[in-house]
Amino acid sequence: MGTFEWVITGFGLFAGIAGMVCSITIPILVIGGIGYFLHRRNQQSMAYRQSTQTWLNTTGTILMSSVQSSYSGRSHSTYPVVVYAYSVNGQSYQSQRIKAGEQFLNVRVAGQAQATVARYPIGASVTVYYNPSNPAESALER
Repeated sequence: MGTFEWVITGFGLFAGIAGMVCSITIPILVIGGIGYFLHRRNQQSMAYRQSTQTWLNTTGTILMSSVQSSYSGRSHSTYPVVVYAYSVNGQSYQSQRIKAGEQFLNVRVAGQAQATVARYPIGASVTVYYNPSNPAESALER
């Protein structure tokens, strides 16, 4: 076997090993990256929810409560939209945030949208939790 054949054989072996390493490493990196992203979002959500434990509360009124749908290709998802009004120190506010921290991580469970809307019928009087340093920031659930 000549030098040229050894180079070709070595290159083929190297390419095979590199391909195998890439076929294992790339999926691990992708899955790990997604896992890290979800972990960070969950940490942010938990920290935010913890900070809302010191929020004050007031009474509000449900203005709108419905299940909305979104379509993406063949995928279909439903989500609750609840709009409520409240006032703090004579200033009126409106919001749609149901659960504190949901802007960081919001996991939807089938059937949950309908159950959420049922808890908040139009015209109902509700407790609204608001940030005392920024009363426009609020949620129905902590």
